[in-house]
Amino acid sequence: MAAALPQDARAERERPFWRALARSFGWRMVVDAGCGAGFHLRLLRAVGVESVGFDAALGALAGPLGAPVVGGDLLHPPLVDGIFDAALCLGNTFSLLPSRALQREGLGALVRLVRPGGLVLLQGEDAGALAGETPVVRTRRLDDGAVHVRVFERVGRRVRMLAGVARDGVDAPLAATWLLPTSATVVTRMARSLGLAPIALPAPPPVSGTSWWAAFSAPSP
Repeated sequence: MAAALPQDARAERERPFWRALARSFGWRMVVDAGCGAGFHLRLLRAVGVESVGFDAALGALAGPLGAPVVGGDLLHPPLVDGIFDAALCLGNTFSLLPSRALQREGLGALVRLVRPGGLVLLQGEDAGALAGETPVVRTRRLDDGAVHVRVFERVGRRVRMLAGVARDGVDAPLAATWLLPTSATVVTRMARSLGLAPIALPAPPPVSGTSWWAAFSAPSP
């Protein structure tokens, strides 16, 4: 659904951040785990970084992505280990893993993809902070006048997100996604158990609402 959001304005807002990371860390090749429709693949290419993406949702890989992409999931990346300067896991990708044990396994898979001392960068939206005791509805007007609708509802330890695009006079079909509430604190605790060192980013990340960022340096020999 992210592909329906205003992409040009988003790219303009995020480009300085990704350019700062590429220059500061000397990125040449980056992997995007859960690349979706390829927004960050194109953005990385625009700032001079080669990138490779993979995603379990094969339908998202059908459009022009601007970089090599393959089908695959976070727990079993279909790529060679140890060759990337950085591994990205952005959006809801990490929160889609249904347990802390699987999240820890996914984080370990990201670490294996990067070279020693490489960067592992995660970003997400804390679904636990979005969902209350009753369903919470969030809307956003799109460039074409339609409305992007998201409904968050806590069910046990997870949050059900219903998302769709509503147009005037037409019912909006909502697709359901289950998210495990996750925060930077949770991810940092998990990363420390894997021997990862938290690091500061060279520029402020694009933050909105309840989004969080966490960056770690992979162990060196």
